Amino acid sequence: MSALEVVAKPEFPRAELDWLVHLRQARTHSDGAPAFTLVFPGAQLSDDVIQQVKATCANTSRIRFCLRSAMIVPEAQMGLYHVFLVPDEGFGAIIRLHERLHAGPLACCLRPEAPYIPHVTVASTKEFRDARQTMALLNAKDLAISGRIDEIEVHERDSATPRCVAKVALKHGFFH
Repeated sequence: MSALEVVAKPEFPRAELDWLVHLRQARTHSDGAPAFTLVFPGAQLSDDVIQQVKATCANTSRIRFCLRSAMIVPEAQMGLYHVFLVPDEGFGAIIRLHERLHAGPLACCLRPEAPYIPHVTVASTKEFRDARQTMALLNAKDLAISGRIDEIEVHERDSATPRCVAKVALKHGFFH
């Protein structure tokens, strides 16, 4: 049985995108583009879900953000420590988008056991010491990775590889 997720694959300047992709490949073994997961897998794909996403995007302006710091978030169920890059600028706008997406048919995807933290995962490890070292190296830099979210994608997951079933643009106009 497949489930869906909703993600934002932001636009980054080329140098920052290349650096993020390289970091993610080295530390998470992920070849995918950096993304913010907005709705975690849980709902089934339906016309109601797609309509909810379209309605939310129609009322949400494009979002500018800047990733400035790294933090460690444990995932006890998998026995992993993730290192997240989190935005200073744009944090609230991404939180509000996340909240609006979870109305109606996507409410079942909320995860009440942990707060939602907008992030790009840049490392995953079973060793806290390794996660701490990665976080310290990143936070020792004067990070300022700017990007913007122009659209979101609905992915269907029936295995490890998601399949994009819809891309929905955010409302043009002023940036949040």
